[in-house]
Amino acid sequence: ELEEIYNEKFGGIKQRHFDGSFLEFPGMNPNSSLFGYQKNAVARILFSPNTLLSHDVGAGKTYIMIAAGMELKRLGLSSKNLYVVPNNIIGQWRRLFYELYPSANILCVEPKDFVPRQRNRILLMIQKTDYDAVIMPYSCFTQIEISMNCRLNVLQEEAERLRSIPIENTSSRLRKKREKLTEEIEKMQDQLGLSYWYTSGEKLKEKDENICFDQLGITRLFVDEAHNFKNVPIETKIDKVMGISPTGSKKCKDMMDKVRIVQHDNGGAGVIFATGTPITNSITDAFIMQSYLQSGDLELLGIRNFDSWIGMFAEKNLGFEIDVDTGSYRMATRFSKFHNIPELTNIMANVADFHQMDEEAGLPEHDGYRDVLIRKTREFREYLENISERADNVRNGRIKRTEDNMLLITTDGRKAALDMRLVKPQSRFTTSSKVFECAQNVTGIYKETAANRSTQLIFCDTSTPKEEFNIYDELKDLLVKMGVAEKEIAYVHDATTERSRERLFEAMRIGSIRILIGSTFKLGLGVNVQTKLIALHHLDVPWRPSDMVQREGRILRQGNENKKVRIYRYITEGSFDAYSWQLLETKQRFITDILSGSIDAKSGSDVDNTVLDYAEVKALAVGNPLIKERVEIANELMKHLILQRKLLDKHAMYEAELPKLKDRCDRIKELLPKVRADSKNYLKQKITYKPEQRRFFRDTIYSYLKSDEPLESEQTVAFYNGFAIVIPQNTSLIHPVVYVQNVGRYLVELHSNELLSLSRIDSVLDGLKKREEDLVHDLKETNGRIRYIRQELNSDDDFAGKIRELKEKLATIDNKLGVDQK
Repeated sequence: ELEEIYNEKFGGIKQRHFDGSFLEFPGMNPNSSLFGYQKNAVARILFSPNTLLSHDVGAGKTYIMIAAGMELKRLGLSSKNLYVVPNNIIGQWRRLFYELYPSANILCVEPKDFVPRQRNRILLMIQKTDYDAVIMPYSCFTQIEISMNCRLNVLQEEAERLRSIPIENTSSRLRKKREKLTEEIEKMQDQLGLSYWYTSGEKLKEKDENICFDQLGITRLFVDEAHNFKNVPIETKIDKVMGISPTGSKKCKDMMDKVRIVQHDNGGAGVIFATGTPITNSITDAFIMQSYLQSGDLELLGIRNFDSWIGMFAEKNLGFEIDVDTGSYRMATRFSKFHNIPELTNIMANVADFHQMDEEAGLPEHDGYRDVLIRKTREFREYLENISERADNVRNGRIKRTEDNMLLITTDGRKAALDMRLVKPQSRFTTSSKVFECAQNVTGIYKETAANRSTQLIFCDTSTPKEEFNIYDELKDLLVKMGVAEKEIAYVHDATTERSRERLFEAMRIGSIRILIGSTFKLGLGVNVQTKLIALHHLDVPWRPSDMVQREGRILRQGNENKKVRIYRYITEGSFDAYSWQLLETKQRFITDILSGSIDAKSGSDVDNTVLDYAEVKALAVGNPLIKERVEIANELMKHLILQRKLLDKHAMYEAELPKLKDRCDRIKELLPKVRADSKNYLKQKITYKPEQRRFFRDTIYSYLKSDEPLESEQTVAFYNGFAIVIPQNTSLIHPVVYVQNVGRYLVELHSNELLSLSRIDSVLDGLKKREEDLVHDLKETNGRIRYIRQELNSDDDFAGKIRELKEKLATIDNKLGVDQK
């Protein structure tokens, strides 16, 4: 239906593969433009109501969503667009919207205005006013209630899903949940007076006069940084699954309910989720995104509930995990292996629009990480010995895992690598520390770029500003002592309101604040301060691959006036840092392969392994070089396994292509002599006909085409330049075609204007020589392709030998390290 509407709007243009090159975006600022991949993404949103906009951080997802919303509104495909965005960038969204569409009629709701006494008035404005867009922060969105009728529908759908699980396979918790749901439904039915509704067929009005979400008429819901809503309640028989909760969070449950309302209650409207990191912790995050956007597809495949999905795609095991948002520790189920990955990516491809940044996007260059190695002090070396002893105690069961475990050991090791004072407050300042080296680099760049007022970001998730010793204040004190103006240093934590945050970010964009320090959560999500950014510093190693992507997306971003930028990593010698960075990079490559659909292996390891195991801790604690060698060999093995898989796939493709090429050769060899003979004959017999003779040929041809009765069989009606003109069976004026025939036979589509019809025949005959040359070239190219494929198929080159060698090396190292290879 969307395609039909588009064809009508654009005069029959038929788009394929969501090609957006034809879009013109009327009303857009003439000084603004979208890249080709951004136009394609807009086209995809127009054709696909539910879309996961999974573009790299900094790829311009905001512009895509704004342009898509305006096009949906203009074409009548959406009557009301709501954008739900993080609180900290609401002002940024308003600015970018007007920058792209200066005359747009938008309503930007701010938390300070959405107080209870004004809430209904604002909701009434949304309901009654024809805005091009409504922009709303997370906090306001969650304060909008849904009606009791909608809540009842949600509860009934949830109860139906639980009833679909066989009673013998249901845990006691799920049975209790089913009973509780039944009670809630009955209570709500009583409140709504549904006993009267069922008997009379009339629905009573709700007593609540407040405007509810389902009464706003939202037809397109855009959610920015949608990974923030992944903690939805998931019913499962598996206890304590990392990232999966039977209760979830209130804001995520609310988002799921409202997504369902938009998708089902507003005439086929849609939801667009945008995030550069849809998979943040584990591949199980993919199930959450699919539940939001592909619940129908999952239901058709019989994998709508989490346990069925896991049965298809994953294996589980038990271990200690960290909740990176709260810092708490717990024993939880983790999924160590995933299977049927190509099938998973194919399902996700129905909604996911994936794009990796390239040169087209105009990103600043950077020549890889600048790793700053911090010399290991005697105190740190002694602490590593303590870490080693703790690992032994955990390994041998000499301590309860609630008191110490590999997660606590990993966390303390990371803190010590950042600064010994975080684990031993009595420790003293030393210049052999991350904070000192970072201060020196930041100060050097600060002075070097003073003329351009270039800016820098420093990320540190550990030891944020507080009264006792912390890295933020320590770093700021050092910077000031080294010559940085205190007024040009800021903490993102100090900007506590939307207005103060926007002032801070604008100060960064113009260079009046030149150094901004913050955590991934407060500074790494959707913040646009890239205008003058020249350097980014990782003081600590982020926990998740997505954190790394979000951090670096602040500087590797469109709109940075610096053509080349620097990214620093501070790595303490002999610590967990270097190994943790290698793990993060490996995990992120795996995530990218899954999202892009480029992964070839049927199985793979999960990405959520942030806790080092015993063998890794011991090797790192004693400075065992085998741990580095193991990572390098494991990465090399993965690369060769992928290459071998691609080689096998390529050979399979060649095997399928070869018979088609042979058929093509046979066809060319059959056609070429005929075309060659006809070309030669035409040059000899070509006549320049007089106007009256050409009129005779036209009239003769069209006397048959205009006949009331179509021809029952093809008929030769004239001879023209030595070629017979043959009218095919059942030809009419609707689609007038003829054949010109001598040794060969050539189709001619006649012009809709009768007077130009003979010119089409002349063009075909005049082109016989060119057709002959093309066939000769095509035959040569096809034969060359056949020879190449046969050579490739007969080649003995493959990666099997190298794979065996690497597996043997890896097994030997694992045996030395004591790694469990089960």
